[in-house]
Amino acid sequence: MAQADYIPAGRTSRIVKGSSELQIQTEYAYRPTPRLTTSVISAGRVIHKIQQDLTDPITTFEEKTRVESMLRKQHVEVMKIIQNEDFSGDMTFKEPATSREKSSSIADELSRLKGVEKVFRMDNEGNFLEPQVSEAFNKRFSAVLKNLNEVLSIFSGLPGGKREPGLVEIEPRRLYFISSGYECYFLLSHRSITDDEIQPILFSAFQ
Repeated sequence: MAQADYIPAGRTSRIVKGSSELQIQTEYAYRPTPRLTTSVISAGRVIHKIQQDLTDPITTFEEKTRVESMLRKQHVEVMKIIQNEDFSGDMTFKEPATSREKSSSIADELSRLKGVEKVFRMDNEGNFLEPQVSEAFNKRFSAVLKNLNEVLSIFSGLPGGKREPGLVEIEPRRLYFISSGYECYFLLSHRSITDDEIQPILFSAFQ
């Protein structure tokens, strides 16, 4: 079949910010390289663009379904960020006063969330990335580690060794499993953690 037969449907939304209207458009393209691109448009002008590169073009309907899911998630994440962002008068993005340092890791940002006790980093294969951490974690959550492969499978693998980003609660108001796409994390918290809190952090991994 032709490559055009595997192109996922794009998404378009509109957000009103004050007296201005923004159009958010997310599309898949396979030339010159496969990618998902979200454009933020004001008065017909692209004022911001977010791109997620894909390893290979879509060649099967199964891959098309998976990429469609990625496209929807990226579109929703961008909308959430725009709704919470500060904008200047000409509708260009303004650097927030409390912007995160570029060198700060996703794990550092997660650890700064209110109520978070500890963040355990892992690669996408489930290997802990800090010495002795797995031993410390095992003492408290041995049952979770015994089923680690099942936990990892919650977020499907993507091209390029990545996983779907997201958050899942393992133990109510206590233990959470998070995927940024490039790494995975177990997060210990003294309170409930919500998608709205982590989505801006996870989205920054794809910028």
